Amino acid sequence: MSQNLIDHVAILTHSALAQAVPNKLKGGRMEFYAVVAFPPAAGGVLHELCKSTGAMGPGVQVGVETNASRKAPIPGIPGDWFVVRGATQFAPFIADETGTQLDQSNPDHAAKIRSQFYAGKRVRASFSPYAWNHATGGKGISFNVDGIMAVEDGERLAVGNGEMLNAFAQHAQAPAASGGAANPFAGAPAASPAPTPAPAASANPFAQAPAASANPFAQAT
Repeated sequence: MSQNLIDHVAILTHSALAQAVPNKLKGGRMEFYAVVAFPPAAGGVLHELCKSTGAMGPGVQVGVETNASRKAPIPGIPGDWFVVRGATQFAPFIADETGTQLDQSNPDHAAKIRSQFYAGKRVRASFSPYAWNHATGGKGISFNVDGIMAVEDGERLAVGNGEMLNAFAQHAQAPAASGGAANPFAGAPAASPAPTPAPAASANPFAQAPAASANPFAQAT
């Protein structure tokens, strides 16, 4: 039986799903987006989606990479999981665990999206690929985010505010003995990001791809 991307439970890492935000790399264009980590078992589906564009080949920038191959791996995500960013100018379909749609235009629903769809939330995601060509000669494959459905709670990832708190806490100093103002970070642990496990080569459908620092899709045919 053929699989769809939504058959795989994934991990939401970064997102703007309740309202559109400006994309500085695209002239401030407003868009919704989601960065999702998919398990190794979803690699074949992602590969087929990219192939469906007819644009796969040498020199093509493909918007799929293992967490271990990223310049800045996402803390708490295994190294062999595939990280994909999907964006859209139109509000994507968002659903809670029951499948009930959460409408971004409804203030109560928007608030629920912000609180429930945090970094680390387990979700099912529907992404659709498209090929692009840049005026400078570059070409690649990126993704639209069509919908996200909540599945279950997961451990919150050390990204966003939590990551900054840990970063500042490592440099905090104890209060002076003279009774100066208390350090707001004095009780915070100097936690370091969770280690990223090494990729499981046997589960990676791109095992014959270039070195880990390269895009595992770049040379796929």
